[in-house]
Parts: sequence; C-alpha cells; structure tokens
Amino acid sequence: MLTEDGRKKRAKQDAEIEARIAAFKVEQAALLRELANVGVHVDIVNQLPNMSTEQYEQALPILFEHLHLPYSDGTLASLARSLATKEARKYWDELVLLYRRAAHPQSKQGASVSMALAAAVAGSWPPNRLSDLITLLRDEQLPYRALLLGPIRRKRGKSAEIALLVEELRHDPALATEINSWKTLPTQVKPQSH
Repeated sequence: MLTEDGRKKRAKQDAEIEARIAAFKVEQAALLRELANVGVHVDIVNQLPNMSTEQYEQALPILFEHLHLPYSDGTLASLARSLATKEARKYWDELVLLYRRAAHPQSKQGASVSMALAAAVAGSWPPNRLSDLITLLRDEQLPYRALLLGPIRRKRGKSAEIALLVEELRHDPALATEINSWKTLPTQVKPQSH
C-alpha cells in the first residue's frame, strides 16, 4: 500500500509518462500513417521492438528511411531497435555507418541512440560479414560493443577462428564481463596455441 507521498510520486510519474507518449504520437504522426498504409498499426513506434518482426517486416524500408530524419532520441532509438533483425540485413552497412556516426564525440545523439544502433548492427548482421563485425568489436572508440557480441556468442562453439577471437576479446575491459558470463559449451572448440 502506497503512502500519500508515494501516491503523489506515482501520479507524477504517470503524468510524465503520459506526456512523453503524447509527444511521441505528435512527433511520429506522419510515420504512423505511413506504417498504417502498409498494414502496421501501432500507437507509437516505440512498440515495434516488442513485436515479432513478422508483424512489421513490410515496414522495414519505411523505418530505415525515417531513421535518417531528425526525431527525438526516443524515437530514433525505437526505430533502430526495430531494425535489429535478420530481415534488415540489407541495411547493415548503413546501420554500421549510423552507429559509427552516433559514437563520434560531436554527435548530438544521446546514448540511447548509440545503444540501439549497436543492437541493430548485431541483430541485422549478415553472416558473410564476420571480418567486418570483428573490426567493429576491436574498435575501442565504439560504445556498447558488448551488444555486438550476440552473433559471436551464437557461433562460439562452431569454429576455431571464433574460439580464438573470444579468447582475444576476453581481455578487452569493455567486453570481458559479458564474455566471462557465457557458459562453456560441451561442443565448444578450444583455441589452439602455437
């Protein structure tokens, strides 16, 4: 049971959330109409990352196009997270470019956008681009690199190259905690030392 003070704080938080949602609806009005025209009906774009991609796959070109427009960080982060899917692979190069730009010290985008773009890069990664993903993982200037580890984690038991990479990245302070949290797979290939 909330105290009177607790009820006031809760009411204030609820009002702030409602105001943010109302602002998103205004900011995203044109985008929401475009999405509705292709059969994707949401109240705000921020709902898309919580849906199955199958429910909005036909809208990926629209979402990608709008990712380049001057929206708030909240909308841009939601657009990026909605592209964190294998169905968005054809946009991978451009997502990498946007991620690198957002990481630049002079970028006006906030941390939530950089983080969402890192997730989009990992989620849309084309398997034939392993060397490019490795380059990103090794770039210590990029934020949220631990989010880029998803594809490596899924492949870690399948090749000696990945096993060696994991051992290398395990010593990177930005990646060590994540990598050290992984269970060793029974089939995991052990790196060969020379």
